[in-house]
Amino acid sequence: MAHFNAMKAAAAYTFRASPVVTRKGSTQVKTCSDATAGATQAASATQGADDFRTLFTAGSNPPVAVTATATAPAPNVAPTAQSLFGPNPWMTNPGGVAPNGVTYNYNPYYFATADTAAKVAQMVGGTVVQENAITPYGPFQQNQPNYMVQLPSGRLINAGLFASFYDHGYTQDFVNRLVTSELNDTSA
Repeated sequence: MAHFNAMKAAAAYTFRASPVVTRKGSTQVKTCSDATAGATQAASATQGADDFRTLFTAGSNPPVAVTATATAPAPNVAPTAQSLFGPNPWMTNPGGVAPNGVTYNYNPYYFATADTAAKVAQMVGGTVVQENAITPYGPFQQNQPNYMVQLPSGRLINAGLFASFYDHGYTQDFVNRLVTSELNDTSA
């Protein structure tokens, strides 16, 4: 790296018009012809700016009229879980107890209220059944049972998960596909 020498720099300004450092330790001196070339480049840059400015002046292309287009219809949003099942479709603070006595919480979506389960059963033509679906046996215990809906085919679906289809802002078409998939699933 070149070291700055104040005396050498002062001498350069005294004797030369404008030194330009090009490589370590070497100095290039601009001559009058270099200065003229620089002025010519500056003038052409100004002309380019003038040309660019003409794009935005009144003499440029006139504005094009824009016609309003019809807006797309709002998506067919499904009702909310609260509008279908009431203000509290799921139990608050569902939980369980571990073998060592430690308590823990479950996701409320797995725990519909009795009213929500009754509404789901009405919607799908099933009957409400209570069961410990998450911990049916073993040392872990649920504090609340899951409200399930038994379909006419005999399959059980979780009423809370069914109600959660309406809690994500999906379109009605998508909710219909989720419901159809849930009701027709034969893998369980």
